[in-house]
Amino acid sequence: MKNFSSAALAALLVFVMASFGCGNGSHLVSIAVSPNPAELNAPQILQFQAIGSYSDGTTTALPSATWTFSSPSPAVTVDSKGLASCQVSGGPASTAGRVTAFFAGVSGSAVISCSGPGV
Repeated sequence: MKNFSSAALAALLVFVMASFGCGNGSHLVSIAVSPNPAELNAPQILQFQAIGSYSDGTTTALPSATWTFSSPSPAVTVDSKGLASCQVSGGPASTAGRVTAFFAGVSGSAVISCSGPGV
């Protein structure tokens, strides 16, 4: 096995880091979900948007974010693409939940409320 000089090892390290996108100084630090809060009236649909903030101060939409949703009521749903649907029926009713976007190991969330007729 050959001995490598310090300069050769340093050059190799720089090449490897550049190849994997490491060391560019910018990484995702947070996700904002918009709108927040989201207030829907049945029947209504709404597309949530995930906006990433990076360590260099830039922001960008994250259309490939994945979405989850939690609510005690089936009257409001959010699919894996962030599309929300409010379908409260049968008179005055209201429900709420939390929608969360995930991208590159980072998450952000928003509150969603859904109201039926008469609320």
